[in-house]
Amino acid sequence: MRRFMLWTICALCGLAGCAHEHTSSEYMGTGSMDQEQVMQLLNQHGFVDISNLHKNGADWVGSASKDGQAVSFDIDKRGTIRTR
Repeated sequence: MRRFMLWTICALCGLAGCAHEHTSSEYMGTGSMDQEQVMQLLNQHGFVDISNLHKNGADWVGSASKDGQAVSFDIDKRGTIRTR
């Protein structure tokens, strides 16, 4: 039983080491971007008429138009843009 517990603990520790996320060193993340860089990112994804762009913690939030519709958005530190 003791051997099984030791093996289980070692296996879990090994798996935990594999669970980290790989990020490209070229991507600086939106947390370190300034407002102009975030606006360029939004433009590249089809957002226009960007307004009220500001940081909320580590995220950027604001309003814009996309595909002819007004949307509110937030961008997390990984650069994922979510609209509502």
